[in-house]
Order: sequence, then structure tokens, then C-alpha cells
Amino acid sequence: MRRIIVTATSLISLLIMLAFATPAHGFQAPTVWVDANGNVHSSPPEAIPATGPGQPAGTYTAPGYAPPASPPGVAAQPTAATVPANQYLLWQDPAEGAFSVSLPMGWRISGRTVRTTQTDVHYVVRAQSPDGGARLFMDDPKIMMREVPNQGTQMMGTGVGQVMPTGSGASLVLEPYRPGDQFAAEYVQQTLCPSADMLHGGPIADQTQALNAEYGPIAQAEGKTMHADVGEVSFRCGARVGYVYAITVQAWQPGGAVSIWAVYRIAGYLSTPADSASAAAAVNQMLGTFQMNQAWLQNYAKQNNDIAGNVIRESNAITQTTIQREQAMNAAMLQSIQASRQNAAAVSSAIAGSTSSAFSANTNGHDYNAQLKTKTVCDDLGRCQTVDAGIANWYSDCSGTFYPGPASGGPPPASQSACWSKGH
Repeated sequence: MRRIIVTATSLISLLIMLAFATPAHGFQAPTVWVDANGNVHSSPPEAIPATGPGQPAGTYTAPGYAPPASPPGVAAQPTAATVPANQYLLWQDPAEGAFSVSLPMGWRISGRTVRTTQTDVHYVVRAQSPDGGARLFMDDPKIMMREVPNQGTQMMGTGVGQVMPTGSGASLVLEPYRPGDQFAAEYVQQTLCPSADMLHGGPIADQTQALNAEYGPIAQAEGKTMHADVGEVSFRCGARVGYVYAITVQAWQPGGAVSIWAVYRIAGYLSTPADSASAAAAVNQMLGTFQMNQAWLQNYAKQNNDIAGNVIRESNAITQTTIQREQAMNAAMLQSIQASRQNAAAVSSAIAGSTSSAFSANTNGHDYNAQLKTKTVCDDLGRCQTVDAGIANWYSDCSGTFYPGPASGGPPPASQSACWSKGH
């Protein structure tokens, strides 16, 4: 019995340092509000009812931040929640300065570093669009670490779902391991939207492979084995639509009986279909700009006696592979747009020469402005975006962001997203 607890505590010391991220309920933090003109207020100009997973609050921004350019070829729907191009703010953790993310200017943002124990740390973000149509989240302090059922827990008479204390002051829930996409689906159905339907998703193969390649040498140096799974799901929740992205990590000692796992990162949104383009852009922006304060990480590693600095390498591996995925998706979009435009150059010239009206309709009946060369495409969940009309095939990923399909007419690579849905 004592050996099992000691072994579990040893593995927890590895997972407990990971950079978590998921959705919380009713969590609010002290904030200030920065309006769309960059003016700072001590409180939001008006209260918004605290409904859904994202709670209203204010915005914090640091001066001197250069926002990234928006991906070419895609324009958000013209709703009140839509953020003008390149208007993003760098929001920093107001509690400990542990992390920062970039989010749309004018959105109401709250969050902070939350410690459920001294070493069990969560990085919480909540954001809401100005009209309340889109709410996004990252991290949930209520999500606990898990231990996979084994012979030892069976001998102790511990059943699945029971909470077990550990020698480190943390607690574990006894549950079988679930990869990121399965946990994301479970979180939607149990917490975010119990009535969810049209649930669709799966693993993100590219990032899963890249992350495990990064984790291999780190785990080997620690004398442990680690495995990560990245996944995502999209869903409908009544009149709203949603998206959840999750990373789960499992760790065990070779030949040992104890296996510990945790939800390392989870984020997503709930929005009206009209606001889904803004919500998807905001979530992707948040995930693609999440950064840990390296000085904070170094101090945290010292607090946990991590002399080798493994906590820093583990956290940075998650952060970098997530950023790299966002960059790769944007690069793939640009490449597809350029290739599609080149292939359609002759056809576009013919259409331009024969069209006398500024407006025409595509074969699916959706109006588009031929002069501006844009059209509106929608997926099966009703999420729509205004896109380049010169490109025939557009596909939405799990988040609802539309990307050009290849010249063959098929979807983009399945390894990049689990939810490609052809726009119509």
C-alpha cells in the first residue's frame, strides 16, 4: 500500500507541473476593461448576465504588443462580435504573471493562475464578445488528475470515480485513460452542454505525433514513459454551436503498476452560428499565442525540486507544438489560396469579362459579390464565413474556420483536423 502511494506521488510530481488549460464554472477574477478604442476603465461599461461557460469580466492589455496578421482569404461574418483585422490585445495573468494570451480587442476577458494546491496549477481564461454572442474558455480548476485502475487500487477496494488523496497534498480520481478527443466529447456532454447533438471529432494526428516526439527524450531522462493525445470536437447546443480542443497526457514508470494521467490543456467556445467565425478566430488566436513566463516557470520548477528543469521542457513542448499547429494551418491556407488562384486564373478572367452585373450567384444558390470577389459558405452546423469567391471548394475544420480545399475537390489532410466539412 505505501509503495503504491509513493509511486503515485512520484508520477504526480511529473504531471502536476504540466501547463494545464480547460473550462471553469462561475470563476471570476479581478480585471480592468479596455474598450475597442484602447481606453482603460476600472469596470465594464455594462453588466452582461453570467450565463454559459464563459463569465463576463474585463480586459487587461500590455502596451507595445504587435498583433499578428489575420489569415488571408477568410473574412468573418459582419456581426457585432466581429473583430476588425489585426485588433488583438495581449492579456496577461493578473495573479502571478505566469502566462499571457492574445485575444480580440473589445472582448470582456477574465482569468488568472489558480492553484487548487500549491503545486496543482491551472491557467484560466474566460472571454466574451461585446454582444455576448460568443464565449470562449481555457482551463478548468475542477478537472482533477487521474489514476488508471490497477491491481493495487482493486486490492484497496477503490472503484472507478472515487477520489484518492496522495502524499503530495493533491487528489486523484480513479478513471481509465481517455485521449484528448474522447475527453473533449465527455466534457461537452457532462459539463458544457448535456443536450449536445451533432457531436463530431477525433484526434489531431499531426500535433499528437509532434508532441510525442518532443516528449520521448524528456520522459526518458526522467526514467518514465509519457504519451500525449491531442483531439478536438465540434457540436450543436440548442441554438448555439461549440468547439472543444483538448490535450491529455499519461505517465508511468516502465514496469510499474501505477499510471497517472491529466488533462494538460482544454479550450473552446460556445456561440451563436452568426458569431462562430469570430469565436473560432478568437480561440485559434488564444491557443496560437499562449505563452508561459519563463522566469515564472523557472521559479515554479525550483519550488518543485525540479533540478533538471524537466517541467520547463514539458510545458514548452506543449506550447510550441500548439503554436506550430496554428502556424502550419495558416501556412497551408495561404498555400492553398495561392495554388487555387493560379489554377483558376483563366476561368476568373473569363467570368470577369462576361459578367455585367456586380452580383451573381454560385451553383449552390448563395449570393456573392462578384466585384468584391467574395461569397458566403456554411457548414452542416450552420457556421458561415465570407470567403474568396475565386476558390471553388472550402472546408470548415472542427473550430468552424474555413480553409480552401485542394484542386482535386477533396478535403484538406485528415491529419490536420478531425472535422473537415465541405462548405455549401
